[in-house]
Amino acid sequence: MAILYVFLFIFIFLSNPHRINSSTCKLNFSQFPYEAQSECFDIAANSVPSSVMKACCSSALQSLFKAMAVEANHFGSIFLQLAEAKDCSNTFQNLHQSSNLAKCELQDLISSSTAELCSSTIDSILSFLGIERYNSFRSNCTNLYASNYSDETCFNCVMSYRQSLRALRKGDSSNGNRCNEALLVSLASSDVDSQNWAQGTFSCLWNEIEVKEHLLDSKALLATVIVAAVLVILAPLLYILTRKQIQYASEKDLKNLSDEMAKATDSFNSSNLIGEGTLGKMYVGIMPSGMKAAIKRLNAGIELHNFIDEICRKAKIRHPNLVSTMGCCDRGDECLVYEYCVNGDLSSWLLGDKRTVILTWERRMQIFIGIARGLWFLHTNPWEKLVQGDIKLANILLTEKLEPKISDPILSNYKLKKTERMETTANDVFNFGVVLLQLLTGRKPESLVKEARNAIMKGGSTSAMADPCLNRAYIVTEFQNVFSIAVQCTTPNEQERPNMEEVLQKLEETQILSLNFKSNCKNF
Repeated sequence: MAILYVFLFIFIFLSNPHRINSSTCKLNFSQFPYEAQSECFDIAANSVPSSVMKACCSSALQSLFKAMAVEANHFGSIFLQLAEAKDCSNTFQNLHQSSNLAKCELQDLISSSTAELCSSTIDSILSFLGIERYNSFRSNCTNLYASNYSDETCFNCVMSYRQSLRALRKGDSSNGNRCNEALLVSLASSDVDSQNWAQGTFSCLWNEIEVKEHLLDSKALLATVIVAAVLVILAPLLYILTRKQIQYASEKDLKNLSDEMAKATDSFNSSNLIGEGTLGKMYVGIMPSGMKAAIKRLNAGIELHNFIDEICRKAKIRHPNLVSTMGCCDRGDECLVYEYCVNGDLSSWLLGDKRTVILTWERRMQIFIGIARGLWFLHTNPWEKLVQGDIKLANILLTEKLEPKISDPILSNYKLKKTERMETTANDVFNFGVVLLQLLTGRKPESLVKEARNAIMKGGSTSAMADPCLNRAYIVTEFQNVFSIAVQCTTPNEQERPNMEEVLQKLEETQILSLNFKSNCKNF
């Protein structure tokens, strides 16, 4: 009989190894099990690169957080008491002895013992955020349920996550330590029965997580390691797929594409010419599908095949306020194919032949905010942070509904080599400030920045600089607020300029105040 009990114990142990030590650790590691990669088996060895160790520790930590999300769903607590955190960390390490996770010191990251912890329960997060904001946050991430969610879906969730995080830190009386982790776990815990939801929220938002510097060196390095690890696996596939999407596969197809470009533009007839820049002329063309497209025919000497990788990367970046790249042709007439914006560029509306049609103040506010959103996306998107490098009226295009779209910064490397100037996000902010001032005043940029700064510094009338075409049909305080934002963007010291997230927030707050003012006036 004793032998029977021994075999029974062995059978139970082998059939459910993730429940070992369940009497001391409440976390269930079986629902989202940790699957160590082969390179993680020797991370305790000094010969293993630190980047490998960080990636392995990060993967293990993510598995622990998923188990904590399940626990939070059942009991409401996000982090564990110190004793339980140690027990769960030891249990987890025992389950994965081949990975040598002791160096990761995971217990400190799942414990509630952290000084001035942000929020340790689901209820406290709901209290600080408010039900309405939390539901809005979750709604913006709902599409993560799909196993093959899009980049745009993840971006929308990340942006909503960051806004909720700011609100959480503002509402919490502590210094907000570990708010990132608490918010992610609370979101994932809202539906732990769905494998796709938990996996989707963690895969999308994991790069937003902060960890203690002495454990994994730095949060920035951790994010870099995680992204690098994912890209190592996915990059070849993404590269092939994207390249196939915007290029044809054979020499015959490439020749046909070149012919299509000529047919679409009637052999690049001057009647189809809609613009000209330093890199080439832009034509409107009708593709075989019947869709209109903007086709840039590159000048001689620009070898497009040198920029295929950059084109492939940027063709994947999508946003309502960015002109989409639709394709390219690097044989015969070398061309780039873009989304067509029927109303041309902003320069012609403000300074050129379309000035007879007045852009109202309300429309200009929408344009301010649209451009800011597009730049913010370029500067902060989770996949590849970009600099536009040449923000000006001529590079802001308008759709049929006069919605702004920033023209594509492809071949920026070529321009940088020619100008020997490194563009930065701070340069984009400065140039955006100039665009704001031009939209406010209806003037060319020469001496405009200096005059605007003097008006602020000397307490002059900013309204005196308003575009006469507005005919004073604007709210003075709203005009002054935008004017002040423009001057802040164009301050000579780069360190004193706001980033685009701050700029966008100020513009949106200005618009909201204006709407409230108008509403109150109507009620009165």
